[in-house]
Amino acid sequence: MDVVIGRPIVVRAPYGVSTDDLVEDLKARFEHPKLPVWLRMLRSTGVVERPWSAPPAVTVGREGIGVRSRAAYEASRDRAVTAAQDALAQSGLGPGEVDVLVTSHTTSWTIPGLDVDLVGRLGLRPDVQRIGLATAACVGGAHGLVHAVRALRGRTGGRALVVAAEDLSTLYNPASRPPTMQDVLYGGLFGDAAGAVVLTAAEETGAGDMVVEDVWELVLPDSSDAYWGVVHEQGVFFDSGKEAVKAPGRVLPYLTRWLDERPVAWAAVHPGGPGIISGTLTGLGLDEEKAGQHARESLAGGNLGGVALLDVLARTMADSAAEGPGVAVAFGPGFTAAGLYLRAV
Repeated sequence: MDVVIGRPIVVRAPYGVSTDDLVEDLKARFEHPKLPVWLRMLRSTGVVERPWSAPPAVTVGREGIGVRSRAAYEASRDRAVTAAQDALAQSGLGPGEVDVLVTSHTTSWTIPGLDVDLVGRLGLRPDVQRIGLATAACVGGAHGLVHAVRALRGRTGGRALVVAAEDLSTLYNPASRPPTMQDVLYGGLFGDAAGAVVLTAAEETGAGDMVVEDVWELVLPDSSDAYWGVVHEQGVFFDSGKEAVKAPGRVLPYLTRWLDERPVAWAAVHPGGPGIISGTLTGLGLDEEKAGQHARESLAGGNLGGVALLDVLARTMADSAAEGPGVAVAFGPGFTAAGLYLRAV
C-alpha cells in the first residue's frame, strides 16, 4: 500500500503589500538610529510582495491581543475553508469521505481549534479522526503531512485532509512598543494564506502520482533559543536569538542521516529565507539555482509560514519539475524540522 499526495491548493489573502510599501510605512511611523540597517535586512529577505488580510493601516490600527487574535483567526479560518473545499473538489471527494483531518494554525489563540471548526464548516463526519497542531508554526504544513501519512498506514482506501492556515500579518505591529530588529524583520517577512491537500492510501499508483516513501521529524537538540513566539498585551510577536542563524545548518546532518544515501533528484524546501533555501539544497547535494527555483518564487510572494512548504510543493508538482525520488523539508520554531521522502511516478 502506498500513500499518495495530491497537489496542494493554496489560497492567499486579498491585499498585496510590497516591501516598498512597508519600508515607507515604517519610516513614517518612527525614528531609530538602526532603522536604515533593519530596512536593508527587510529588503534582503527575498520577499517582493506578501498577501495580507488587510492593508497595513488597518492591521496596525487593531489594538489589543483580543481584537488582533479574533481578526487573525476569522480571516485564516475562512481561507482554510476555501482551500479545503477546493482540495476536496480537485480530488473528487465529498466531505463525508475524509477519514483523517490534520490542521495547523498558530497565529491566533482560539478554543475550540481550527480542526473542530472545520468539521462543521466543511460538513465532515462527526467521527473523523482529528489531529490539531497549534504551535507548529512554519513547519506546520510538513508536520501535518507527516501525521497524515502515519495515520493512513495500514488503512487501504483511507483519505486524509491536511489544512494549514496562518494570518501572519498580525505580527506587523510597529506602533505597540519600542521597535526591535525582529519586529521589523518578522513583521515584514510573512504573508497570510491557507493551504490544503488530500492524501490517499492506495493499493496501486498511476502515472503522475506523488508517493510517500518515508517520513521524518526532528526536535533539534539545544535549540530552544533559536525562534519563539511572544504574547504581549498588544499582540503576538516573533523573536529569535543567535542560534537562529545556525539552526537550519545544524539540522542537515540529521536529515542526511535519515536519508541514508538514498538518491535525491529534487527538493521542495521551506522558503524561510534565501540562506535556508541555498544551505539546504547545498547540503542535499543539489544545484542551488535549478532546484531552488520554486522555493525562491514562493518566497518572493511572502513567507507563508506553515503554508509555505505546501506552496513550494504545489509549484513543483504543477510544472512536473519533480521526476524520480525527492525530498520535501520544512523548519519551524523550537527548532524543529519535518521531511518526506517522495517518489514521482
